[in-house]
Amino acid sequence: MAKEYKAKSGKTQWMPSIEEAQEMDNQQQGFCLACGYVQDGLEPDAAKDECEDCGEHKVYGAYELITLGLVY
Repeated sequence: MAKEYKAKSGKTQWMPSIEEAQEMDNQQQGFCLACGYVQDGLEPDAAKDECEDCGEHKVYGAYELITLGLVY
């Protein structure tokens, strides 16, 4: 289950749990920090890709999320 948090900009964003990120890594998925959408077909090190759901450029691959500390 994704967790809501406030970014430095003051905007509400989302982050996955470490377990979710590990599962996303196994499934070649990414995660949108803006809306919490899980997107298929992403490289583990993807960064700032466009979200298929909300259109924001906030989709990160699972490995990148873990590396940046964007998991809980």
